[in-house]
Amino acid sequence: MSNAEAITPDTIPTGNLPIKPRKMAFGLENIERQYFFNDNLLLSAWVSALSASFPPGESEFIASVRNYRDRITDPKQLEDIRGFIGQEGHHSHQHKQLNESLTNLGFDVVRLEKYFEGVVSHQLKNSSDKRRLAITSGMEHLTAIMSDYVLQNQDQFDNVDQHFIDLFNWHAVEEIEHKAVAFDVYMATEGDEAYLRRMLIVATLIFFRHIIVGFVRLLWWNKKLPSWKDIRGFWRFLGGKNGMMRWISRPYKDYLKKGFHPWDHQNQALVDEWKNNLSHGQHG
Repeated sequence: MSNAEAITPDTIPTGNLPIKPRKMAFGLENIERQYFFNDNLLLSAWVSALSASFPPGESEFIASVRNYRDRITDPKQLEDIRGFIGQEGHHSHQHKQLNESLTNLGFDVVRLEKYFEGVVSHQLKNSSDKRRLAITSGMEHLTAIMSDYVLQNQDQFDNVDQHFIDLFNWHAVEEIEHKAVAFDVYMATEGDEAYLRRMLIVATLIFFRHIIVGFVRLLWWNKKLPSWKDIRGFWRFLGGKNGMMRWISRPYKDYLKKGFHPWDHQNQALVDEWKNNLSHGQHG
């Protein structure tokens, strides 16, 4: 579908990927290094803040989509909603396990997760169903393009604990599989595409505010200053030539184009590759 064409409930594209939850075991209790991400204090704190945000965030994603389930009649879309809820529920469960492991190693990620729960609850007090679902769609776009980065840049994770990268690869695959569910539910029920685009900006501000605040809190609680090596590595990963923030900037902007749909980013091959590696007993 051309980006010049407006999406209506009758012209919603669909992905070819089945959305089915996978029950996985990653041995997260076996992570041994507090600075499990490239032996880098800042990178380890950054992704720990991400992990802390996932359980409360995914609970909200599930709730915002579930609010609209009774308004959907298409059997395929209802099946996708069930798959979305199942996958997000498993993600929350696995990240709670990771958060406990990281807390035992020295980052108080469980404490941060509880802080995020309170923040999310406070933000929802006066939010309409429409706003919640639109923000969820924006958040799903962010996680989908970051997932694409993770799966396409595995060399960035050469010195990351294998239990952790196995978890993040699985999470990334499933984020790609269900990346259009909240978007499609919104378009089928609300259909206000201009509002959806505006809410991406709101979702982005909320997301990065949470992660930056969580990142700073973890560092403060850890009581250790980063080295210059930590700072350089952190900058290279996020803002360097092949850094995540630079990588996602172009696909991020696509969402703001009239007629955009998440499956305009065709990356099913990344999911197929992961499934093939898994079937042959390979990880990461």
